[in-house]
Amino acid sequence: MMEITVKVMGPLIKITGESTVLMNMPEESTVRDLLEALFRRFGEDLKQEVLNEEGTDLAPYYKVLINGRNTKLMNYLETKLKNGQIVHVMPPIAGG
Repeated sequence: MMEITVKVMGPLIKITGESTVLMNMPEESTVRDLLEALFRRFGEDLKQEVLNEEGTDLAPYYKVLINGRNTKLMNYLETKLKNGQIVHVMPPIAGG
């Protein structure tokens, strides 16, 4: 098993109740596997917030970073995770 630290921001904190979540994942797990485990743990509200309407991809403007690197620059949702990594699930952020 691997321990992955997941950090969430903005509206996701209201759903999870915390900004940092420790997840134990089987070896060879991918980002997609991690997201599915998070949805099982925190429910349909999280899934509807993070995924697009079809439930097949991230919602527009959502990003998943592994150790600060955008997964779109890797194998996206099929990127394999490693023990001890920090994964950020980032909603769209607006500023002014």
